[in-house]
Amino acid sequence: PGDVDPAIIAEVAALARAAVEAVLADLDSMRTREGNHLRADLDERRALVADMVERIAVAADEGRLAMEQRLTERVQQLRIDLQADENAVAQEIVRTAGRSDISEEVSRFRGHVSHWVTLADGPEPCGRKLDFLLQEMNREVNTMGSKADGLRVSELIIAAKAELEKMREQVQNAE
Repeated sequence: PGDVDPAIIAEVAALARAAVEAVLADLDSMRTREGNHLRADLDERRALVADMVERIAVAADEGRLAMEQRLTERVQQLRIDLQADENAVAQEIVRTAGRSDISEEVSRFRGHVSHWVTLADGPEPCGRKLDFLLQEMNREVNTMGSKADGLRVSELIIAAKAELEKMREQVQNAE
């Protein structure tokens, strides 16, 4: 050890340092590429789910109108058989239809999508925050599914939940 030329030690140290720096640069480059692919996938899925929620809102409105029509027809039939207070009947129809209104959930979901974009565009690591946001988005979609009525609502809810689950799995890979 004492008879090793200091120039050789310095040269080996410089080569080792250069090799470590090259490996770290490659690792950083790979992580950047992977992050860009992950971001593109999540952005595409986010847009897809946001579109599904807009379609759920339309289908739910159609379902609510159809339900109001069915209720109105049923009440008209009952009026033939029974004497009913018109105001009470009208209030009950409005109350029943109101329980199926998902406008608040759709509005909150839109806010979550907007927040997602802000987080993803920000300079800070956001994986955990996006994971939490996905939980909130899933909660809104679940509530929409339990409240909304309509022919296409169920299939759209199932598709949206499946996409949110895929997003959650992807977010687990984000920092």
